[in-house]
Amino acid sequence: MKIAGPQVISELRDKLQFSMGRHLYGILGTYAQLAQFEQADLAQARGPRGNPFPQPINLNRELLARIGDDDLRRLVRDEARRPQAVQRRLGQELDGLLSELLQSNHLLILKQLELTFAYGLDLGVFRTRATNHNHILLLLPGERRGEHITLFHEADQRFQKSLPTNLIADNHLWELKDG
Repeated sequence: MKIAGPQVISELRDKLQFSMGRHLYGILGTYAQLAQFEQADLAQARGPRGNPFPQPINLNRELLARIGDDDLRRLVRDEARRPQAVQRRLGQELDGLLSELLQSNHLLILKQLELTFAYGLDLGVFRTRATNHNHILLLLPGERRGEHITLFHEADQRFQKSLPTNLIADNHLWELKDG
């Protein structure tokens, strides 16, 4: 069921009150819907204690920033010959980044996750890190198609990906409606 941004914020605020368990959330929509949600709803959102929600973090940018320029050039150069090494390095950097970010804020809002899908990184790191008092919200360009989630649904079919069915609990996943 598609719902409006303010309703997503209300439901999310309720879930943020719980400290035990898994706390990985996802919001689905087009890139335009997600940008509108970020500007109109997230920018005004307040947590259960009245504190403002943190700014969304561009995961692609932060992940690449963790890798020095020389390392990045080497990874790009070696990618065709050693794709598993590149995938492993990016996976390690992703886990380290999430760990560091969650030390300073127990709610992370992540956008621009294309690198995680392009390199086939283990998405389970989000679930692992989003436990107990840590909460992670993923802004995902995608839509629900029957029982599964298609990501990058606006792109050519060869670039579309499926969200693993067990990654985000169904009651932690919302799809934005138009308007």
